[in-house]
Amino acid sequence: MAAVDEVAERILERVTGTGAPCVWVTGPAGVGRTTLLARLSERLSASGREVSTVRFTQDGDLAPGSHPWPPPAVGDRHVLMLDDTQWMGSDSLAVLAALIRRLDGTSARLICATRTPVRDAAGRLAIVRRLRVDGLVDPVRLLPLKAAEITRPVVEALGAVPSALLRDRLHELSRGVPAALRQALDLLRAQDAIRIVDRRAYLVPGTVVPLRSVHLDPELLAVAKAAAVLHPLGAAMPSLISEVLAQDPAETLAILETLRADGVLHRGRGWRFTVPVVAYALIAELGPFERRRLSAAAVTALWNGTAHTSAPYYLPDRIAEAGKLIDPRRALAELLDKAAFLPDDQTTRGARWLRAAVELTEDRPQRARVTLLHTMWCHLNGDHEQSLAGTRRLLEEFPDRLSADAAQETQSIAVCALHNSGNTAELARIATNPPDWSVASSAIALSLLDRWAEAAELLAENDSWRTESTVSAMLGELFGGLAELWAGRSARFGTNLTERERWPLRTARRHRNDQITSYVTALLVLGERARAEKLLSDEDFPETGLRDSERSMLAVMRGQPARAIDFAHRSVADRSRRGYDTGSAAMHLSTVSVLLSQGRFTAARELLTAARATAPMLAHLLDIAEARVDMALGETDRAAKRLHAATCGLAVGTDIAWADLAELALRKNDRTGARKALDALEELASAMPTGRVLLHRHLVRACLGQEPDGECLWLAREREQPFELALAAERLVRHHATDPKILTEVYGTLGSLDALLYRARLRNLMRDNGIVPPGDQEETAAENEDLLALLAGEGLTNEQLAKTLQTSRKSVDGRLSLLFTRTGYRSRVELATALLNGRYAS
Repeated sequence: MAAVDEVAERILERVTGTGAPCVWVTGPAGVGRTTLLARLSERLSASGREVSTVRFTQDGDLAPGSHPWPPPAVGDRHVLMLDDTQWMGSDSLAVLAALIRRLDGTSARLICATRTPVRDAAGRLAIVRRLRVDGLVDPVRLLPLKAAEITRPVVEALGAVPSALLRDRLHELSRGVPAALRQALDLLRAQDAIRIVDRRAYLVPGTVVPLRSVHLDPELLAVAKAAAVLHPLGAAMPSLISEVLAQDPAETLAILETLRADGVLHRGRGWRFTVPVVAYALIAELGPFERRRLSAAAVTALWNGTAHTSAPYYLPDRIAEAGKLIDPRRALAELLDKAAFLPDDQTTRGARWLRAAVELTEDRPQRARVTLLHTMWCHLNGDHEQSLAGTRRLLEEFPDRLSADAAQETQSIAVCALHNSGNTAELARIATNPPDWSVASSAIALSLLDRWAEAAELLAENDSWRTESTVSAMLGELFGGLAELWAGRSARFGTNLTERERWPLRTARRHRNDQITSYVTALLVLGERARAEKLLSDEDFPETGLRDSERSMLAVMRGQPARAIDFAHRSVADRSRRGYDTGSAAMHLSTVSVLLSQGRFTAARELLTAARATAPMLAHLLDIAEARVDMALGETDRAAKRLHAATCGLAVGTDIAWADLAELALRKNDRTGARKALDALEELASAMPTGRVLLHRHLVRACLGQEPDGECLWLAREREQPFELALAAERLVRHHATDPKILTEVYGTLGSLDALLYRARLRNLMRDNGIVPPGDQEETAAENEDLLALLAGEGLTNEQLAKTLQTSRKSVDGRLSLLFTRTGYRSRVELATALLNGRYAS
């Protein structure tokens, strides 16, 4: 690890210099002292030094494989390493002090390593302090890693860069101690709480699983496990441990002090674990009854006032664990009350409380209510398995206890869970509108299967959803409006968006939020950034309340590619998709377009593969994304086939397809094909005159010479979406429909968007039009080489490179040869590896 390597360098300088005869390394358990000694031994042996190692056991004996102690002799240039000196007896420590004094003035050296804190530290510290005062000991303290410093070891362990959230969680669990960091990684990986997308590692909701890797003396283990549960109770903890373990309080305190001296526990105003992940591991060692018994003791102490805690969720966590070992009525009331006020980022915890609450119910009506509440929490948390199980229990065991609204909510949650868990067969059955399912539920099922036209037809033919319940009316109107919108009929959607005061259940926070996010998503799918932002502002709805897919689309439209890609990766990593994510396919289309602008073909393909696996709604948008990959690689015929296929169903997004088809036709001088694409855009603009549709219509008109460029460029600037403006300007110039001087502005914009590939193409177009690209020629050459290295590392053939860079095969051959000669890489594999590891430098 970087910290150990840096300390090793400093110690080597001291050992090989003329300083003190002893370097004394200290640090907490797991910080890397033994690793440091191993590195030093390798380096010193390689330099010709004689190295011997002595390691002590907890009993003060020598560990197997150690050199003798006391050493028979320490010759010139000899380096003696002593590990785990905290276990040395007083006699051995006295011998060590004498040896250090004897070696003063020689070239022999000692390196001692001590784990801190140390039992019986007073006498030991006095000896070391005297040696330091006499200039015979050079102290070195190994410190835990800071949050920013754990990135490198995590990359080494995962082969991916951790997100800020994952990095901070790992640091919280490990406190930066390397051994604990490895344990924290094991914990999160076992929980499936780490997902890797495009060489980035993300923290996602995981499943609690046991982690058994704590090594403590058997006589300490029972108290340590109890402390893991009870330490948030501070001063009350020792007496509670004694009570639960039926143990003498003095014995409990003695063991706790030993754990403190060994660095497991820290005692300040209260008690805490030095490294939090150790507490998790100890709790995993407890059996179910042990956990319930300890939790019951904690709850009882908090209820009767003999214990207190500042941890906000500790009491309900322990209530949920204690179950029926405590007063079930009071426990149920507190769990329900606490869950009602949980913030949005604690839905996983709330679902756990409510699962426990279900088991505390005492009659059938109460169980039905709490089961419904638990199921809703699981739905909000994206726990499809639990939400589906809850809906089935409600519909099969408690149909008579569900109101019309509750029954509709239960059915809609079930439909969503079936889709998000990939159960298309059951979803298709519900789509046939069987007698036990509402019209609204069947319409939702059709929508999730991307059968929007059938959903619209069902809702139009049978309008019982309007009167079945308020929830049915809300869902029927919402999905009916979306189904018409996707088909190119925007009037109903526009009315519902304008007359928001008429939304059903608008005063219920959850239903209001669902409707706001649904309309924001639809606007973003249409490319209507300004209208989406206005809706959020008018409704005082925070962007943090949106899904990652929606935030990614917003970031693309604002010209924030790094944020857009990161949100897209987070969306893919977190498979617990929440609700009806109609924007997923559109998010993938916009993100793929960004990745292609940067020349990142592999990441674009991986994103599309992940998208296909989720069977998203509006899946034809993925066909458009695939076509854009083909276009970037010069596979124009295949791209055209995909684009034509994408225009054969729903209307939404087809403006992008028709504009791209027109561009492909114009490149082949097929003006007839371009006019057909324009005819389709004219028809679409009449039915759905959104800003993006109108922009594409004006763009194709101008490229065909049917109108000046003014309207197109004005609209592109008005929409304030940098990628759109860059694409429109490039196409207008390519087809001689505007002044080429606009390319200078666009070139600068693409630089701020990290669009290496698009900038390279724009340079070619600028030169063709007699415009010198701005900037230093050396910087431009370096950018060209970086792009070539990236594309070659992506696995593109020379032929594909030529098409992608819009140059000749001969030019590519020559540039690649120069690249390999200059960098020293012998193959594309070596180049790709260097790019992956971050070691490539232009």
